[in-house]
Amino acid sequence: MNILFRVELYVKDIEKSLDFYQNLIGLELYGRSERSGRFNYDCFSLLLTTDAVLGENHYFNNRAKSVVKGNGFELIIVVDSLEEVYRRCREQNYQIEEEIEKYPWDMRGFKIADPDGYFLRITSE
Repeated sequence: MNILFRVELYVKDIEKSLDFYQNLIGLELYGRSERSGRFNYDCFSLLLTTDAVLGENHYFNNRAKSVVKGNGFELIIVVDSLEEVYRRCREQNYQIEEEIEKYPWDMRGFKIADPDGYFLRITSE
């Protein structure tokens, strides 16, 4: 059985977010529309959608309203070259939340927040 795992993040500025994931993190853009963009890899799909599509009665505009989006959520992105992504972040003066470290499960990674505050662990095998 093939399992496809999808995550949708609602973002303030779709162009800024697409640029972040495509050009800073290095994900390949699979498709896009005026209000959204999608990155696919193997059995995973990351969909970014402008939060302007959410109605005023939507859950995210009521009970889950927070200054920082994604509180309690960490998105882990496995990349081919950890050092290359880290270098791009440094070159663009992007704030690193946690420096590169080796994890007990034999992977390495570092942590940043995307333009909307979603917490990301960038890692490689």
